[in-house]
Amino acid sequence: MKIGYDIRSFLKEESGIGIYIKNLLKYFLKKDMENEYYLLSSSLKDRFDKTMLPPSENLKIKDFRIPVKMLNYLWYKLKFPPLDFFFLKRLDLIHSPVPSIIPGGRKKIITIHDTCFIDKPLLVMQEAIDYFKKDFIKSVKKADGIIAISEWTKSRILDIAGKEYEDKIEVIYHGSDFDNLKSQKPGFSLPERYLLFVGTIEPRKNILRMIKAMKIIINEDKDLKLLLVGKKGWAYKEILEYMAKSGMDESIIITEYVSREELKYIYEKSLFLIFPSLYEGFGLPILESAYTETPVIASDIRVFREIFRDFPVYFDPLSPEDMAEAIKNLLSDKKLYQQKKQLAVQLKERLKLEYMTENTLNFYKRIAK
Repeated sequence: MKIGYDIRSFLKEESGIGIYIKNLLKYFLKKDMENEYYLLSSSLKDRFDKTMLPPSENLKIKDFRIPVKMLNYLWYKLKFPPLDFFFLKRLDLIHSPVPSIIPGGRKKIITIHDTCFIDKPLLVMQEAIDYFKKDFIKSVKKADGIIAISEWTKSRILDIAGKEYEDKIEVIYHGSDFDNLKSQKPGFSLPERYLLFVGTIEPRKNILRMIKAMKIIINEDKDLKLLLVGKKGWAYKEILEYMAKSGMDESIIITEYVSREELKYIYEKSLFLIFPSLYEGFGLPILESAYTETPVIASDIRVFREIFRDFPVYFDPLSPEDMAEAIKNLLSDKKLYQQKKQLAVQLKERLKLEYMTENTLNFYKRIAK
């Protein structure tokens, strides 16, 4: 089977989608000797680093100097050219890591991580709305198979597109690559005591309320710091301005991209993770925390309850006061802290990377028949 991918999501600094597709490919190229993998990268200035993936005779990579936005427009608006064109081969299956179909291929699979661009459009970039919202139902209809990363996401797909598409949807939870990585100390100094946030600095991550909650805490615990790890997303300037105005800029440290090995180390040295998102399809940083046995406080939203069960300490994401109370509880209650570390081990066993990759490959085989 010849399987095609768009790998631009981990061309440079991968975030959730890039980590997802990279983890799949690393596993397939090491374990799968039957199928051939055709990978397309494109950017005007950035070139794909082939060392990011294990060498394989079954791997074919094409790297073109096509601007990212131009290829997005061609694929998602004009539905041309087919991915097959770049390899001069007819592909059996194409897996798109976003909720829009990549042209070409005999069979098509899309992964839908969330439907925030429909449910909460004020929380996402306009570009995501332009490319994904208008053709969402068409993509669901045309796809031969759909991977949803949670039951919550599956339920939203069916609510929006129709219950008749249930048979083509497979729920496959994420795993983490942290077990395969050796933690590495970053090239900057970490605070002695810090709470951690991991994710893009953007509105849906609810960072303003997290800062307000931390201000309550730091008034009583001035040595405690908050470390934000993530690239600056859209509307991030409002967050930086609030930090300066609130007098919290000395208590909050922002570092942009770090390697996966460095990130693992940062988790390990933190007291715990704060994940206050208003909307998610999964919540990968919570799982990464579990892999390092790092406790978590998180928004009390349906998808987190579904996937992570009793592992996090939950709070109302609309209430900085409730968030601050959750922080206080986990900082002061040693018994609760140890209970959460034990639950982290159980969660890690339940959501292994191998389960994600094997279930995905089995889904490919079923759809390609």
